Order: sequence, then C-alpha cells, then structure tokens
Amino acid sequence: MASSSSSTHQPKNFDVFLSFRGEDTRHGFVSHLYKALCQRGIYTFIDNDLLRGEKISVELLKTIENSTMSIIVFSEKYASSTWCLEELAKIVECKTNKQLVRPIFYKIDPSEVRKQEGKFGEALTMHEEKFNDKKKIQRWRKALCEAANLSGWDSKNSRDEFELVQNIVEDISKSIFNQMPLSVTEYPVGINSRVEDVLKSSNIESNDDISIVGIYGLGGVGKTTIAKAIYNRISYHFEVNIFLENVREKSITKGIIHLQETLIYEVLGDRSLKVHNECRGTDMINKILCQKRVLIILDDVDNLDQIKKLLGKCDWFASGSRIIVTTREKHLLDTFENGVSTYEVKELNQSQSMELFSKHAFQSNEPNEDYLKLVNRVICCAKGLPLALKVMGADLWGRTKPEWESALNKYENILSGDIQKVLQISYDGLDQTEKCIFLDIACFFKGYNYDEVVEILGACNLYPEFGIQKLIDKCLLTKKWNSLWMHDLLQQMGREIDRQESQGTPGQHSRLWNYEEALDVLTEDMGSDKIRGIMLRSPESKSTMVQLEAQIFHKMKNLRFLIIHNVHIHGGLKYLPNGLRLLDWDAYPFSSLPSSFCPKKLVVLRMPRNRIVEPLMQIRALEFVTRVDLRYCPFIRKTPDLSMCPNIKELNLCGCENLVEIENSVGRLDRLAVGAHGPHFSLRISQTYGPPVYDCCQNLSFGNLIGLRELHILPTKEPWHLPGSIYNLQHIETLRLSGNLIFPRDVEIDRQPLCNSLGGFSKYVFPSLKNLHLCYTSNPLEIDFILNYCCPVTLETLNIYSCNATLPESISRCERLHSLRIPYDWEIPRLPRSLRFLAVSPYWPPWLSRLKSNCPRVSLLT
Repeated sequence: MASSSSSTHQPKNFDVFLSFRGEDTRHGFVSHLYKALCQRGIYTFIDNDLLRGEKISVELLKTIENSTMSIIVFSEKYASSTWCLEELAKIVECKTNKQLVRPIFYKIDPSEVRKQEGKFGEALTMHEEKFNDKKKIQRWRKALCEAANLSGWDSKNSRDEFELVQNIVEDISKSIFNQMPLSVTEYPVGINSRVEDVLKSSNIESNDDISIVGIYGLGGVGKTTIAKAIYNRISYHFEVNIFLENVREKSITKGIIHLQETLIYEVLGDRSLKVHNECRGTDMINKILCQKRVLIILDDVDNLDQIKKLLGKCDWFASGSRIIVTTREKHLLDTFENGVSTYEVKELNQSQSMELFSKHAFQSNEPNEDYLKLVNRVICCAKGLPLALKVMGADLWGRTKPEWESALNKYENILSGDIQKVLQISYDGLDQTEKCIFLDIACFFKGYNYDEVVEILGACNLYPEFGIQKLIDKCLLTKKWNSLWMHDLLQQMGREIDRQESQGTPGQHSRLWNYEEALDVLTEDMGSDKIRGIMLRSPESKSTMVQLEAQIFHKMKNLRFLIIHNVHIHGGLKYLPNGLRLLDWDAYPFSSLPSSFCPKKLVVLRMPRNRIVEPLMQIRALEFVTRVDLRYCPFIRKTPDLSMCPNIKELNLCGCENLVEIENSVGRLDRLAVGAHGPHFSLRISQTYGPPVYDCCQNLSFGNLIGLRELHILPTKEPWHLPGSIYNLQHIETLRLSGNLIFPRDVEIDRQPLCNSLGGFSKYVFPSLKNLHLCYTSNPLEIDFILNYCCPVTLETLNIYSCNATLPESISRCERLHSLRIPYDWEIPRLPRSLRFLAVSPYWPPWLSRLKSNCPRVSLLT
C-alpha cells in the first residue's frame, strides 16, 4: 500500500499470502482454496517450494510484506509449527501497516485460538519449555489473540468444503478489488503537492465528524486525477471506500438509478439487487451505509440532486467518514446544506508545465535543447492546463521541427478536438442567454471592467448579473480586481464555437473578432444583419490604413458592439447602426458623426483622440449611456450637454487641452438617483506635457457640479491655478491630485469667506471627502493647505507619494482614517487609533517602533 507520505501507489507482488499448517491442510482444503483463488484471477502465494527450517527466511518475510492481503488458515496443528507462528507474528505486524488480514477457522473453535486452549495451549506450553524465551512466546500469544478476534470464516458455518471455499473466494475478491489502487495518470506531475494541499486545507485525515470536500476547477485541470490520488492515499482508513466516476455523464446516459445500483454493488458485491425507483434507491443506500465509516468520491457532479439521490444529506455515516465531490460548478458546493470545505485546482506553473509536456513530447523530464523555443510556444499556448499539455505533447512526440511549426500555427488558431470536447461540456450546460454572454466575453470583453460589461450586456437583455455569476460558478470565467478573465483555451473554445455556428463564412459570423476576417468583411462589403459585434484591432505596432465605403455598415442592422483600435480609416462615413450598445472607436478620423446616427440604447461611448469638430449633439438624447470617454480630443472646449443622460457614471476628459467649461447639465445629475447611493460619477481632467497651457486652465469652470463624487486632476508641467468654482464640489468623496496645483484663497463658500480674520480658514472646503491621493506636489504650503483644510474628520484613506511636506497634527482628529501611505522621511505626529493599515515607502523609518502604542491594531505594509 502507499506510504503516508506519498499519493502514488506501490505495486504488490501478490494479492494474497496463504499461511497454513501443511500437514493439516496442504493437500486438501488449502489446495482447493488456492486453485479457486487463481481461477478468479487473484495472484496468490503458497510456499510449496520453500525449504522449511527452525528460522523463517528473510525472503518469506518480504513476501508477506509485499502482499495486499494475508489469509491465516487456523487448523488443529497450526500452533505446533514455530514457522507458522513467526508467519503469524509478521502478518499481524503488517496489519498495522494497512495490510488486510482475515482468519479461517478450519475444523477448530475460534475460542481455542483466542484463549490458547486445547491443542493451541498445549503447543505453546511445549514451545515455552523448548525455547525458554518468554518475549518470543508472548509475541506469538499476542498475535494469536489479535488474529482470532478478526472477522473471518468458520468452517462449521458452511454445509461443505466447496461452499466454504466459494464463500471465501467471493469475499476475498471484493476485498482485493476494493483495495486495488485507482489508475491515476501516466505522469503525475504536480499531483502530490495538490493532494497535500487538499488534505491539509480540509483536515481530511482526521477522525472527527463527517467531512465533505469539494474540488472544483475548469475542465481538464486535473480534478479527477487529484481525487483518484487522494483515494489511493487514504482509502485504507475506511470500512467502505467507493469511487463513482463520471456522475454527470452517467446520470444523463444511464440515469440516477444506474448510479445507485453501482454504489450498492460496490458495497455488497451483489448485482442481483435492483433499484426500482430513485427514492427507494436512496433508502437502500442509507440502510447499507448507515453508521459505517466511509470514503465516497463522486466524480464530475453538476447537480445537487445527484448528491442527494446518492447520499442524502451526507449525515448517515459514522464519524470520520469522508465525502469528496469533484465538479466544475462552484455554486453547487456553496448551496450544499452541510458545510463543505472547497479547494480550487489551479493550472500548473511554468516548470510543472514544462516537465509534463516534456514527459509526453520527449519521454523525458526536460525538453530537447534544439526544440526549446518551440516548446515555449506550446507552454504559452497551453497556459498550464494539464489536458492541453498532454494532448499537444502526444501529438508532437517524434515529429520533425517543420511539423512542430505547422502544428503550433494550428494550435494558436484552432483548438484540438480532444481539448475542445472536454472544455465544451461546461458550455453545453448553459442556457441560451448564458451562452450568448460567454461568447460575447470570449470574443470581445475579456479583461474588461465587470460593471461596464454588465451595463453593455444588460442593454442587450441578457441579464448579465445572474449570467456572469453562473459562468464564474462553472469555472468558465473569473473576476479579478473587478475585471473579467478566462483561460486562453476557454476563449479559444468560445471563438471556435462562434466560428462553427457561421459555417466558416466571415460575413455570416455573429461576432467578428479576428482582424483579417473583420478587415475582409469591411473592405469587401460582405456584411450582413447576422453580425452582432465587430472588433477591428490591428496587431501591428503602427496603425493600418483602411479605406471604407461611406455606407459600409448599412447591412449590419443588428450590430451591437463596434470596436476599432489602431486602424486609420479614411474615406467617408454616412451610416452607423442605431442599435449600437458599445461604440469604441479610438482616433475616430471624421469631423462629425453621421447625421442619421441616433443610438438611443448606447451604453458606452469611447472615442478618445477623435477629430470631431462640432459638439456631439447625439449624446444629449442618450438615455442609457453610462460612460463617456473623450480623452485627448483637441477640439473639445466644453463638455457635451448631458441633460438627457440620467444614468451617466463617468465622463473622462483627460488630455483635452482646450477644455475651458464644464456644461451646467453635468451638475444637475444629482436630481436623478443612480443606484442605491444616489448620483455617483467621476470626472477626469488633465493637461498633457508640452507648451504651457495653465493660463487657459485658469478659466476652466466646474459649473454647478453638485453631484460630482470623484475628481482626478492628473500631472501638469507648470503650476495650475485651480478655479474658484472647485469649491462648489461639496459632495466630492474621492480626490486625486497630482502635480503643482494652487488652490484659490480669496473666494467665498456658501457666501462665507474661505479665510477668516485670523488668517485661518472658516470650514473644511470638501466636507464629504473620504479618499485623498496626492503625488508629485512640491509646494509645502499647498500640501499644508490641502491636509489641514481639505480633509474633514470623516477622511478614511490618505495616500501621499513623492511630496515635500510634513503630516499636520490635525490628522489625529480624523477618527475614521483606516489607511495611510506616506513617504519614509516624514515625521509622524499622533495618529488616530482607527488606523488599520500604514504603508511607508520606500524604507522603514526609525519612528515605526513607537507606532504600536498609539495604534494597537495597525498592520504595516510595504
């Protein structure tokens, strides 16, 4: 059996070791039993050819150790043989190392063996007189007593010897085959460490309570392999151990009743027991397994009902039982009524990927040096997915370099059928709206902000909040830092599904994401009303020149997403579909949008670096628009009229050098509720490096921005005198200031002068401020003003980078401040006790050791 430190399984030389007294049973009962075991395919050791002496041989001891099971045939003269007693002592010793041991009481009462009475007592007395070795005799007595207490067979309970042999062989068959290790994988790279992680994180080897462990991850990542390795590692601990493979597939093709019958057979070994309905099957399993210490692994479960029909609520079993479920459905584990500890199987790292691929492609732990560059391309393509590494490695084994090159070009564009088949199982379990969401993200929105994708797809009536969570639960999607991601091979699978649905004709694709195909459709006028989205993004470092017809989009009435990046288009444009939800066109080259363009359901308008001269009149009526990005647009002098845009959340005007006025409609957005917390949107404004333009920016008006919650003013080369209207922003919660900014002093707030007669300031200028970020501000007077008079006591986060000043004493009044980052050379005054996180960069200052007394719960970050 496997050692406790490894999940791999050591092979045994024999299935069964037979220990018996030759002159009692060799030519009768034992010979019949041996023959029946061999006929059943059970590899059995019998010592016909060994020379016996007073001392048992080392060879025989090794044979006992290397047997899965030992059968002791207790007969009348068994104890008279010191050889048999030494075998017995070794067998009992091996039992503590996970070996199965079963006694047969052949024409002798078990109590004689247990109590060492009758012939057994006489034999031991004789040995005591002969050897005068109390320690050895006591070892034999203890072994006899322990073996006699084990469950076994008594010959007097059978009608005849034939029946006894048949019963023994049936029972041994079940025991041996249940103890056989599961075939894990040819090359278990990275498996042992993951098995250890599961065992440690779930306390699976303890004897306390009933433990349920869920192992989840995307298809082909190794969930089943890990579960099999765990089974081999711990199965010997349990009274019953069962591994039910492919539960999802078998419940579809053969039904739950078939799975129930399989489970019952695994326990009882009786195929004659039939289940007539699912409820009856659950009751039968309960009856059979109730209060037994079990290990049950259900592999590839995709429905909670499958677990309930097979194991009920998993509360029937004895303490120490372990239930392990592998699944692609994390949500299934979250909804299980009993507590489930979960383990997510991650992809292999770079070195593990290299080793596993090399095992398959080179039959070695390392790749051939001549192929190293090609191997790195494979590793990049597989992204740590064991299934992909195995399939690609097997494909490339023994191939020439040109064949590798050709295969890699294919892998990078078309997914292998074996990989596609496994990954697509999760996709096939989605409903139509969820499939549409998955394909949209795979083709266009991987890496996009979650909120933005929800808004865009919500406008397409796809119910994305629920659908995206379903994709995350199925391990088809991940959400990191509020962005949506998926494994590269899942993205490739989704794009291949979309390609197959159009039968290979680009103009009939619903989603055009491939640059060459999108370019062909647009330049060759192959568009149709089947096209849902187009992404034309040149892979070249420089933008590509493309000539378009003015009516090129006229056939695409159902176009919802239009993304054009790094492509310089010339010609003219007279039509855009009004059904667009996303218009993302970087460096739009024309002086205006088509006059007929009225996208009433547009959600995101992203047109940085556009050349539009006239104001964007179309924006005024965009009821559903939430985000407008007009960065670095040279002709914008005034923000668009947003009076009819109640849902807008973000207006980005970074780098608009000629912007001088923010239209008053922006300020009136506070009259309309946005979400649960009232109006919330952000405005980003910056100047670019270049000729001084700060005189122009002094005339910038923030208008009546009553609803503004977030303001970013990014680096400027020259001092920027902020306009007095900045003090109208009384609801600002997040302020990011960078560069040499100068706040006005000679102004009034709410008809009260900012400065009082004593030269101080009469109130906090931003009373709602919660988060303040300062960087690259070199004027100590301005920093002092900002920290003393812009920060109310409600401030929660303060981040300061590369600024020349000191932290004021007044910071101690900020009783809600929980996060602070400052330069290392700043002196620290008394800090509020509310502080939880302090970061000092780039070095640890000497005063840091005094901090704990003032802020006992603070954590120090680098």
